[in-house]
Amino acid sequence: MLPLFPHASVHPFDRVEDVMFTLDANERLTFVNAFALKAWGKEPQELLGRTYQDALPTKAQPEVMTAFRHVLKTQQRTELEVFGDRHQGWIGLIIYPDDGGLTVHVRPLLRSAGNTSHTDFDALTGCLTRSAFVQAQRTLTFPQVLAIIDLNLLKSVNTRLGHSGGDAHIRTIAHALREALPVEALICRWGGDEFVILCPGRDQNALQDLLDETNRALPGPMPNTLAFTVGLTVWEADTAYERAFAIADEQLQLQKEQFKEAAPGAREADALVTFSQELEALQEPGDLIQHALDRLLSLLNFDQATYAIIDENEAFFSHQALREGVPAPQPALNVRVPLAETGLVDTVHRTRTTAWSTDYPSLSDRMPSVIAQGVKSGIVTPVFRQGQVVAAIVLRAVNRWQTITPQMRKIVELTALRLEHALELRRAVGEIQRTLEAGMLTLGIVLEARDFETQGHTTRAASMAERLGKSLGLTSSHLSHLRQGAYLHDVGKLCIPDQILRKPGKLTPEEWTTMQSHVQQGYDLATRLPGLPQNTLDVIRSHHEHWDGRGYPDGLVGANIPLSARIFAVCDVYDALISERPYKNAWSHEDAVSEIEQQSGRHFDPDVVRAFLSLMEGGTNGGGVARAL
Repeated sequence: MLPLFPHASVHPFDRVEDVMFTLDANERLTFVNAFALKAWGKEPQELLGRTYQDALPTKAQPEVMTAFRHVLKTQQRTELEVFGDRHQGWIGLIIYPDDGGLTVHVRPLLRSAGNTSHTDFDALTGCLTRSAFVQAQRTLTFPQVLAIIDLNLLKSVNTRLGHSGGDAHIRTIAHALREALPVEALICRWGGDEFVILCPGRDQNALQDLLDETNRALPGPMPNTLAFTVGLTVWEADTAYERAFAIADEQLQLQKEQFKEAAPGAREADALVTFSQELEALQEPGDLIQHALDRLLSLLNFDQATYAIIDENEAFFSHQALREGVPAPQPALNVRVPLAETGLVDTVHRTRTTAWSTDYPSLSDRMPSVIAQGVKSGIVTPVFRQGQVVAAIVLRAVNRWQTITPQMRKIVELTALRLEHALELRRAVGEIQRTLEAGMLTLGIVLEARDFETQGHTTRAASMAERLGKSLGLTSSHLSHLRQGAYLHDVGKLCIPDQILRKPGKLTPEEWTTMQSHVQQGYDLATRLPGLPQNTLDVIRSHHEHWDGRGYPDGLVGANIPLSARIFAVCDVYDALISERPYKNAWSHEDAVSEIEQQSGRHFDPDVVRAFLSLMEGGTNGGGVARAL
């Protein structure tokens, strides 16, 4: 370990004619020697106290920062050789642990950037390795034509000739490409069956012609099949390599689609089948939309997935799915904006077809607000209802370029079509359900008129129960069942004689027994109605059960009472208390809430009472409280 020297007018490191500096445990500069200050053109006050990444004239290479953090963690000296942009040559770093921080010594190496070792070349093809290719890019002049080459049907070659035959096929193509390219071009084996070429200039046609000629001379993987497919673009000096790569890759994918090279892999096909089955199983429209977005996000490797609803001349996001660490899209959910200001959503609405861009910032009709969010690539696909575009699925890649392939677009379009069918089915079912519920509500109102119930009790209690159930996390289908049960909760009173049901005074024990039988008789009647779910039947049968077991008809205790019945019981009693009846005056809101609270753990489920009281805290007295729920 190097000794720490006290800061003085002349630091010993100032006599070293190499860059030397020290960092603390938070990667902040604590000392920079005179040579480094001169080389960087900085004053000490501009650097000290700032992080190395923020203070440096150019961003440090990832491998350098990785080495710094390794030494900070292990407190072990390490050395590293990298190609330095400023030096236009190779530099060596010696990194010493230093009292919880680092001392770094940077020195130029004698070998030039043009010298490469055997490790810079791919052993099979003789082309540059990916790491050597990335290093070599630092010395390039611009513009450059970037070409991505993908070997056609390599899997079929491996299947037919074995992997040794596949390797021979790869070597033949790589050799032909190296021989055909001009000497100043770079060629890299980017992946197993993929090569990347950089050729100085901007003449894409010349490089395309050269590659086409080479391709025609090569043996293909099958008769009448070319050896490879190529996608090209021009890489400009002010453009990130990743952006140029994504654009060339898009062209490559378009070419491969034209050749109809291969069907999706089995794993992708299985995923799509599973996806469709999952959508089929979901009942609620909101659940359908959310699940579709979640699956598209993972299946197609995007960062944001949103569902934009189009409402006349406005649009808004109703649902979203985000990759971890990615900020939410703007505008926020349910914030309406003019349709004309939505960019590709407006385009999709007008053209009724999918719109996409691998390089969104280059679009002539790009939206500055979308650019500001870091969106680089995206797809927008329309969702139809009865022939009209009513929504759009929006997929975005943030702070990176995502190649938009034809297969990718097909998957999104199939998802939109599946959503269209599923949502239309749910809409039709919803209309039937609303008609059924209207009939149930009508029956409940008729029962109010026969009994001495205050007008509106059934509607208020049902609405209150739905909101309370929602606060307790019930699903949409469970809430619907709860609401139906509320409408029919007293259907058994149809079987109670008028002289008992309408008696203004106190009931005799025999009459009370008859009155209590309405829940059992109501349950028996309801079970004869086809299609009523169990949660609805539970409300009818069990809304007079008590938490302590003293209720009726079954004397159920605690959690043995169905949850839907426990929820409705609180709402039914509260509305009855605050309502005037022929045999009693209306209670005040405060007295009714106090009674509910006192009955917690006796008549009512304590958890349901807590949720009820929490909702009540946000309301106002009297009838306004029910609306506040």
